[in-house]
Amino acid sequence: MMIDRDEQKIRNAFSQIKVDTMSLERKVRENMNTRNLIKPTPLKRTGFVAAASVAILLFLSVSVYAAATLGVFDRFMMQHDPTFGDVVTPVEIYTVDQGIRIDVIAAQTFGSNAIMYLSVRDISGQNRVTEYANIIPWIDIPRDDERFFGIGTFGGFEPLYFDSETNTAYFQIEVNDVTAIPNVFNLVINEVRLETRRTEADFPVALSSMTEAPLMPNTANFATPESPTWCADYILVPSMGENFPALPGDGWISNVAIINGNLHVQIITPRMEMTETGARNANGNVVSGAMLTAPDGEWVPPINITFLQVDANLRALSVDEQRNMPIEELLHWLNYTYSYDLREVVFPIDVRALDSYALTLSGMFEHSIAGNWSMTVDTGEASEVRSSANVIAIGNASLKSVTVTPMGVSFSGIINGGINDGVASFNGRNVWIETPTGNILVQEFPSVGFSQMYDDDATFIGFARAESPINVSEVIAVIIGDIRIVVG
Repeated sequence: MMIDRDEQKIRNAFSQIKVDTMSLERKVRENMNTRNLIKPTPLKRTGFVAAASVAILLFLSVSVYAAATLGVFDRFMMQHDPTFGDVVTPVEIYTVDQGIRIDVIAAQTFGSNAIMYLSVRDISGQNRVTEYANIIPWIDIPRDDERFFGIGTFGGFEPLYFDSETNTAYFQIEVNDVTAIPNVFNLVINEVRLETRRTEADFPVALSSMTEAPLMPNTANFATPESPTWCADYILVPSMGENFPALPGDGWISNVAIINGNLHVQIITPRMEMTETGARNANGNVVSGAMLTAPDGEWVPPINITFLQVDANLRALSVDEQRNMPIEELLHWLNYTYSYDLREVVFPIDVRALDSYALTLSGMFEHSIAGNWSMTVDTGEASEVRSSANVIAIGNASLKSVTVTPMGVSFSGIINGGINDGVASFNGRNVWIETPTGNILVQEFPSVGFSQMYDDDATFIGFARAESPINVSEVIAVIIGDIRIVVG
């Protein structure tokens, strides 16, 4: 497309007609900012079809000219009208790597929450970005409580739209963190997933032909009475899969057997190679799990799943080895010796109807590119939030902070017990906001994360996501289940 030449044609046409184009463009901008787009005035039907056609062409020309001269933010708002568009700030920055351009179109921070609108476009001419594209972003923020490492920063990732004409994918990203997000922060993107889709492969061998197989002790089992886990005490003896059907991709079926009325399925896949930034250059199938269908067509839930990291000889480090190994040796083993992931899934099964069950191996097809698309994002002045710092008991949880933002309701505190007490404290509690016109449901069963799985004084954070922006100034109180918390 030669935009400059097209714009010149429009300008030449305008020069022949007495139309104030700058005024029209300004009106388009003003109306767009108030979210009311200019629409053509309906024309009365006349016999002069040519005159009507000229009028329509004139309006369309003005619209094309205005759209061509608008900024990235204005065009995005006009074309896609995102849900939280009224509460974000234009950013309009971009970076390019590996022939992929990523734009931060708009963003805004609200205390420990933030929201961003991004686009991903392939400018190499290879058309690699499709509707299946995805990105792996995170925010570089120092944390006071390092126990939250690994919980995950992002609260929501939503593909908005894919424009096949420009090869551009648009995304909405929500951030729910454990600490305040500054107005200027570093957005780090080290991986673009061009495609991720689920794959399945049927196990073609009749289960009635499966017999018992030798077991071996799982010396890497960390289970204790105080810290229960699904990890089994015994697993099937691993193999290179010569006695079982081949699978698509690089993984293989290591062993399958029926033991004491349970079906054991063991799968081994190569470890995922990572770059120094933790991103992956991946292209292929990875079989990683198993699904069992009962004779009545229902899925059979597993009663045990064991995950182990093993070396080239399919051997895992024992608990004692890991505890007694110098940290340098342990890191060397994890970085260089660790070669495969072993998963063993155990299903209950009726041995009288083995051939009526269907076993399916499942996994993912991934095509991703590692790179550096990091940017410094400035969201301008912080948006309004309402909060409460009163300590309030909810079950065995001590709620210490509640914050309302246009994105939703954040809450945090400590659990006077382990994770089971924490889950029980919030189970079945919906989150509402109280306004002068009535109560509004924010979210049913909001997500809650815990800093330690088995810590007696675990820290927790929760977030109830709003479906549309909350008018913070109208909020009087937050209601979590039957507990009412007044916000200031």
